[in-house]
Amino acid sequence: MDAIDQNILRHLMLDGHLTNSKLAKLIGMSESATLERVRRLEASHIIEGYTIKVDPAKVGRGLELFMTVTIRDLGAMKEFESVVSDMDEVLTCAQTLGRSDFLLHVAVRDVEALSTFVNEKLIPLGNIERVESMTVLNMIKRSYPPVPPESGRDR
Repeated sequence: MDAIDQNILRHLMLDGHLTNSKLAKLIGMSESATLERVRRLEASHIIEGYTIKVDPAKVGRGLELFMTVTIRDLGAMKEFESVVSDMDEVLTCAQTLGRSDFLLHVAVRDVEALSTFVNEKLIPLGNIERVESMTVLNMIKRSYPPVPPESGRDR
């Protein structure tokens, strides 16, 4: 991936609605060359898809938490990953090293919905040794996904 590809990614991540024509003008290339590069980035799975950003609070998910989960039986980790991946309340799930096995970013309507999530969805999975949570008071920054550095920066 060269500086032109990074520039394409930077523009598309900041505005996924860009037309190929506008993107070409922004990066200073022809429309056909720009389209060819975007298609190559898609084919190589550097661009995995296109999405939108949504504020969870504005769609009825005003309570956000980060939860750490420790699994009792490490043989059950794949099953945990599979089930958690299908839970609407879980925005992100990462396997971690250290005291906990997983870090979940969870968004629910309110405390009652959180109780339902923990008691009726998470705990019944079994093999959970420990769950700890940290309530988000204010989300300072949301970034999806990491934007590549501009050429010459972050070196």
